[in-house]
Amino acid sequence: MAGASETGGRPNRVRGLVRIVHPFPSLLVTAVTLALVPLADRSAGVGLYLMLGLGMLAYQFAIGAANDVVDVADDRAANRPKPLVRGDLAPRSATRLAVLFAGAGMVVTLGLDPGPWAIGLAGLACGLIYDAWLKRTALSWLPMSVAFPLVPVWVFSAAGAWHALLWWAFPLGILLGASVHLANQIPDVAAEAGRVRGAAHRLDVRAAFRLAMGCFGAAASTATVVLAFVSQERALLAAIAGVVALLTAPRAARLFGRNGLFGVLAVSSAVLALVFLSAV
Repeated sequence: MAGASETGGRPNRVRGLVRIVHPFPSLLVTAVTLALVPLADRSAGVGLYLMLGLGMLAYQFAIGAANDVVDVADDRAANRPKPLVRGDLAPRSATRLAVLFAGAGMVVTLGLDPGPWAIGLAGLACGLIYDAWLKRTALSWLPMSVAFPLVPVWVFSAAGAWHALLWWAFPLGILLGASVHLANQIPDVAAEAGRVRGAAHRLDVRAAFRLAMGCFGAAASTATVVLAFVSQERALLAAIAGVVALLTAPRAARLFGRNGLFGVLAVSSAVLALVFLSAV
């Protein structure tokens, strides 16, 4: 605690507030959400952008803060430099933040019709159920696989738009969600051995990597084939996105750090989703 007192506590608290909301995945999901709005409705007003953008950002921040609160004991045991472990924030403060952001997301999206509002709430529930329960089970992949396709369904239903091609969001989203989830767990498998028993932990690292790549490859291949019947240009873009990710992934940790694989598959999944949904 000496470091905190020497700096007056403020710099550490600010850093803790930033890190506890997991800015990279939160901003990435929010960016994808906003990018989908003009695909669903080219004449969408500012209000729809604000409701969906701010709502998604608040929900993601709530999920991120709740994750750190639930994981604080494991993070301490693994000596991870997380905000609650370093003392940048107290667990009670992080819990209040999670509740505040969850409530803010619900309020911001109240202007949506009941159906889309409930879909947004279902996405929040997926994240919180993962944090509180399923993260430590063989079904740890399930919340992400359910939540992934809910993003385009949320946006298109909020815009009052639907297309038969959107049904493909469900099988593709399940595969991409499982792939990104495994990639997110892989770096922590060794440190969490014996304490956390998620999907990746029940496999060895190599098997989890292969499964993550298999799921992503299946999603990219399926998207390419489906798009070939709709738009050959988009099919080519989907194929390129898939190949680039599959070639980069084995080197991702060396190129981008311990969470490199997660970053590569998360961004590639977002690109693949936007390419596919642009054909709607």
